[in-house]
Amino acid sequence: MTTEENQPPETFIRFSPLQRLLHLVVMIGFTGLAVTGFSLKFSAQWWAHGFAWLVGGAGHLAYLHRFFAVITYGCVLVHIIWLFYFKLALKGSITGPQSLFPRVQDIKDMFQHMGYFFGRGSIPRFNRFTYWEKFDYLALFLGMNTMGFTGLFLWFPEFFSTLLPGYFINLAQVLHLYEAIMAVALKFVVHMVTTHLRPETFPVEKTIFNGKTTREKMRHEHPGELDSL
Repeated sequence: MTTEENQPPETFIRFSPLQRLLHLVVMIGFTGLAVTGFSLKFSAQWWAHGFAWLVGGAGHLAYLHRFFAVITYGCVLVHIIWLFYFKLALKGSITGPQSLFPRVQDIKDMFQHMGYFFGRGSIPRFNRFTYWEKFDYLALFLGMNTMGFTGLFLWFPEFFSTLLPGYFINLAQVLHLYEAIMAVALKFVVHMVTTHLRPETFPVEKTIFNGKTTREKMRHEHPGELDSL
């Protein structure tokens, strides 16, 4: 017997194959950067010794760190190229209500959401991306450029020392470390909690892997986007 209850839920494509591929590569690359980078920085610790031995020594550890850096920042470059293509060729809007870039409305949504937590008002009608998702995106986008720039200083110190005073290498080392600590804290704590450990999505948010979302889920999490479809 065919009933409305037996019909599969209506689905929408939320992430394209390119977006899902970039997310997967960045996820692998970022994790590799964190493990190899902290093993190099805290090389006196027992766990760093163990990991260095596992990969064949400190030289291989440095090589792996640079390898993960190249593939991760390669994804950033692909994303930047896609943004230009989306804006110039497809005539899309990178600052509209469905964009990942922040808008004044996001600030209003944040304060309204804070009020909802304290029993005042309702949940904002979020569009395609919420204010915390946009913060997550910007933190990664800007952070990867900071990490890439300072990482180049540390990768080729002799070259950059011919262009700038030597203390810029020391400055790059400090910035690289603290940016790495903030990035790891943001991704492995804030991102994991807000994306995968919420009751609605626990134990994993599948949308970024299969690219699909349902009408009911969109109505609950992104009603503003559903209104625009």
